Amino acid sequence: MAITFGLVAMAACAALPGDELDESQGASLTLLTSYHQGYRWNDDVVSSVEARFRHEASADRQLLVEYVDALRLARPLAHEALFERLSESTLNDGGSLIIADDPAMAFYLEFRDELPWPRKVVALGLNDDRFREQAQALGVKLLKSYPVMAQSLNMLVETFGSPVPLMLLAEDSEHAFNVVDDMVEVIGSVADVTLVDVVTGWTPEAVIERLSRSPPGTRLYMQGGQDSGWSEGAGSTAHRLEALAAQGYPVFCHFEFQMAIGCAGGAILDVDFLAHAAVELALTPAFDLVPASSSVMAQRHLIDARWYRLFDGHDNLPFQWIGVRGRLEQVAREYRQALYGVSVVAVGSLLGVGALLVARNRSRRLRRKLMVDQRFGLPTRLALESDYRGSRCEEVEWLFLLVSPELRSYRRRFGSGSLEGLLRISIDVFKAHLPKGWRLYLGGEEQLIGMVPAQAHGPDVESQLDSYLALVGQFQQRDSARVLRWHASVVVVPGHSTDLSNCLASLEEGVQRLESEGWVRPVLRVTAAGPYHETQLRWLCRQVSLLIDNPGNQWRLVAQPKMAPPSRTLVGAEVLIRWCHPDAGNIPPPEFLPVILMLGLAERFDRWVIGRTLDWLMELRGAAWLGTVSVNVHLSTLVADDFPDFMAAELARRRLPPRCLALELVEHEHVDDVERVQRQMRRLHERGIGVALDDFGSGYTAFNLLQRLPLAAIKLDYSLLHAARRFDQARQAYAALVGLCHRMELTVVAEGVETVEDASWLITLGVQEGQGYFFAPPMELEDLVAVYGEKPAGPMPTTVLRQVGTRRC
Repeated sequence: MAITFGLVAMAACAALPGDELDESQGASLTLLTSYHQGYRWNDDVVSSVEARFRHEASADRQLLVEYVDALRLARPLAHEALFERLSESTLNDGGSLIIADDPAMAFYLEFRDELPWPRKVVALGLNDDRFREQAQALGVKLLKSYPVMAQSLNMLVETFGSPVPLMLLAEDSEHAFNVVDDMVEVIGSVADVTLVDVVTGWTPEAVIERLSRSPPGTRLYMQGGQDSGWSEGAGSTAHRLEALAAQGYPVFCHFEFQMAIGCAGGAILDVDFLAHAAVELALTPAFDLVPASSSVMAQRHLIDARWYRLFDGHDNLPFQWIGVRGRLEQVAREYRQALYGVSVVAVGSLLGVGALLVARNRSRRLRRKLMVDQRFGLPTRLALESDYRGSRCEEVEWLFLLVSPELRSYRRRFGSGSLEGLLRISIDVFKAHLPKGWRLYLGGEEQLIGMVPAQAHGPDVESQLDSYLALVGQFQQRDSARVLRWHASVVVVPGHSTDLSNCLASLEEGVQRLESEGWVRPVLRVTAAGPYHETQLRWLCRQVSLLIDNPGNQWRLVAQPKMAPPSRTLVGAEVLIRWCHPDAGNIPPPEFLPVILMLGLAERFDRWVIGRTLDWLMELRGAAWLGTVSVNVHLSTLVADDFPDFMAAELARRRLPPRCLALELVEHEHVDDVERVQRQMRRLHERGIGVALDDFGSGYTAFNLLQRLPLAAIKLDYSLLHAARRFDQARQAYAALVGLCHRMELTVVAEGVETVEDASWLITLGVQEGQGYFFAPPMELEDLVAVYGEKPAGPMPTTVLRQVGTRRC
């Protein structure tokens, strides 16, 4: 019985959270495949398994890929060579094994009792019935793709009507015969499809000759053979497919690598999804609970755009056109040829003008059809760029790009087919509630582009877009659909633009910034660069790269005091960074800090800030009145192997006590290896350096870290306190968090304290430290010393503190 593998694997993993693999020797996962690099099916499987293994497994687990090498060597020699390699203790009987095809399964069965094979074995791509029966008898879990073949045949029936006579094209090999047997069995189970012929070792001439003796409307279908796409040049599969296409004969298929060498398309098996399913099944500790066989469904209906005429009038079918740009270039050439021919033959002729208009209308109609994604009923980015070029660009006033981080992770985990279904639900909601005059286009498979023309928006497009995203979320929740967080990068189109490319590039960079920030805000406005100018993000990247080694006087430190709410006395300070550019003026930290992270410079930047902070503390000779100074660090900085030793050495060199400095971890979303973070924090704790969790409540993984990391303090994000002012439920949640931290003996720092009511309420909760504009704004280091260092300890009037601020450029 066909099942959805992803659901079974997830349920199994949830039931048994611990992995019982013994990884003391050998690989955690072994992938056994038949052919060496160059054969497309195996290359796709290997790359997909490697990518999924890196995502699923911890750093200390190993993947071993072994090839039978059955193309370059005779079978006995290939088996002997592989047996020798595997005999050298590379296998791990406590690990897992994935078998990728029939020749690999033949090797496994032949040496089943002579090697320490893993107990958990998963097989995919098997076509030989004997191998399937023997494998199941040995407890091997099978992943089958029969439904993909059936879906591809049903797509032909839906497109061309019933019945569909079918001619199979196959290679002349034992492997191909097994593949054909499977396909014949599937054809027999699909109504309205009739097998009229099987051509093995086919040539274009033989196929065309057979078609002349076949029923009208016979369709060609190619099954995968061991040389499909492997060889090149004259006589190769790609060369033969091109020859058939030149004669007007499309060949359908269900493998994406076959489309890459010239097939017309079909319901396509997503090799990424198949390989990912195999890895999840192989690594799950609930292996024995998974059914003996599982079926994988088709993920996409792909059609090469050059065959658009065959599908004219079938807009109801969810096709995804492939090779659109190439086809449009061909259409443009045909149109130019028609124009030239009409001009030469019938200049000034009414007939010539009519023919020209017909050719022009046909070209336009074809362009529109190819630039609409039939799966979602949305025009593509190509349509946007085509519609609004030149002077028409002035009709566009705003552009926005919509992305959902959950969709990206969903595709990596479950494949593009599941992603397509989830995206279709969201698009339906987006289209149903789209403001009047706005238009949506399909960007990438996880992106939507929105266009807002002049006079079709309110006074504040950013707020309107924010409300639109909130409305979409509400309807998703009401309809019991999966609720996705959507974020938007928005740009106003400058009047001097002659095309949209710069604006779209700026939107893409805005999405990169949202991601680097951890998706903390729903809408980000970016600035489009003018013609021949850098975008703002690229300018920032260049400036940061220049300054990272020598900030000079552009980067400087400021500090925001931390106060004890009951007494309003200084208990510490947080060091912050400011950038005063000689030309651009003050650049806000939310603008450039994500750029530093995106460029991979966070560790170098953090160490520079730490060094400057310690230099300042050394100048103050410890400054006991200052309390503990906190410095933000990113995850890449914290987990660097030498970081604890670096901190100890920097403190010792300046003869400063460890208690004078504390670290605040500012990244939550990207903590995948919690154990490594734990080890680093323990090493820092042994050296007397405490670590706090910054912005608790702004991310989705912070609560998990609270339970597992040896923290010294928790900083409650300012958004929690702001919500507590407005909503009773948020107020109760805030109080519960403070109580939990107290029971865990953690210091609580409240961010965003702005009113006397805030401070009074925090006192009743027993919050030890507060930070916010009610107590003091961020201030220059010399101002902090002037206000606190030369006066006796005691509360400082708020009016005095509010007169102190950071300087401007």
